[in-house]
Amino acid sequence: MTSAWKKNHRPENAFDIGRDGEHLLLPLECEQCVFIKLRGHLPDREAPQDRLLLACIRRMNLDACWSRETRTVTQNAKRAQKQIELCELVGLGGPFVQVGSLPEYDYCGYEVAISILLYSRKPGKYNQNYTQFDTIRHFRSTYSNYVRASPQANYESLAMGDFKGNYSRLVSDECGSLFFKRFMEGLKKRMGQDWRPNIGLSTNLILELLKKVEKEIEMAENSQDSHMWIVFSAYIVISYVISLRGPEGLLLDLHGLQKHWRQTNDYVVIPLLGKVKGESQDLAHLIPCVTRTKSNIDVKSILQRLIEAKRNLGFAQGPAISDVHGNVLSASFLNDCLHDLLCEIFDDKSSLFPGSVTSKDTIRERYQCFRSFRRASDTRALELKVDKNDVDIVNRWRTVEEAQGKRPSRPMRQHYAQFELLLGPFLRYTSMM
Repeated sequence: MTSAWKKNHRPENAFDIGRDGEHLLLPLECEQCVFIKLRGHLPDREAPQDRLLLACIRRMNLDACWSRETRTVTQNAKRAQKQIELCELVGLGGPFVQVGSLPEYDYCGYEVAISILLYSRKPGKYNQNYTQFDTIRHFRSTYSNYVRASPQANYESLAMGDFKGNYSRLVSDECGSLFFKRFMEGLKKRMGQDWRPNIGLSTNLILELLKKVEKEIEMAENSQDSHMWIVFSAYIVISYVISLRGPEGLLLDLHGLQKHWRQTNDYVVIPLLGKVKGESQDLAHLIPCVTRTKSNIDVKSILQRLIEAKRNLGFAQGPAISDVHGNVLSASFLNDCLHDLLCEIFDDKSSLFPGSVTSKDTIRERYQCFRSFRRASDTRALELKVDKNDVDIVNRWRTVEEAQGKRPSRPMRQHYAQFELLLGPFLRYTSMM
């Protein structure tokens, strides 16, 4: 039996036992010692609260131990034993001497680790028996944020600088200990990561989705419902055609859309409101887009209809992806619209969905406005072999936004390119959608 097989096929009780030599890889204390540090007295093993705390301490210690594979632990212990034997040949006791005792307070972040373990036992989003690792791990950063904001962290400033003048602040944080680092590694290894990324929509599914939206607009009982579906249609189109994540699609600026509207040109300009000025005098990132894509999405007509709908309500500026009162639509509302339509399509044309989508529950779980349209656009670009440089330039506005007024990080050849003159890459990319 190979070591690789053993590593990937552990016994079911692997994470419930320790191994000889664990104490040579991390600072370990018995559960009773840790209990006394946290509570100030010996545990009462008849008290439910004390028994639960002792169980958490044992689980915490075992998770820290299992941050390292069995072979690493045993081989390290064998080398230590060999080193002691060699030292004894010349009358030495070996270099493994512990000086002093461990601190009598929580110096390893035990209390934070225990709160993480207790949180993990609550029903989660994907499982009724536990909360996933990616959710519970945030307790660590919550505590670290508190430490950085506390008086003891700011009473004295200790920093480490390099030759370029960059500084890193040094703060005393129990969660920065070796034990806590190993605990988080072992916990992640034991629990795994329940990663369920948003599924991208195929082009055929997006076209069917847009057909459904058009039917909703035609059948709308009042102007408010009609307006909602007109806005949702525009949101789908810009998110897919210019490869936007959910929150980015909400940045569509109504004033910029009307200001840069062209009746005669063979492209339209999609303005995304920014926090800083980009490479124009507008407080927006201006993204050229073809009027009609290869899959026959009529971008210009859909945006023209949006402008007219907003004009009828008396809006000339503000967020374009908004309700009849001018308030930006929420992500949950957009997801509800998406899920309702996709579930209808699933009843009629389930073949448009990938094989992994077997129910409406899966649709509600895996299709989200946050990344589904972006993944659909990226997938389409790969499928039709859109040039990588075109993809990078279309997504270039994000580097400006993330730079927050600083010089954005990008390849040098893009630093010297004039953004307003780069029509070709945008039109090539958007035409393929």
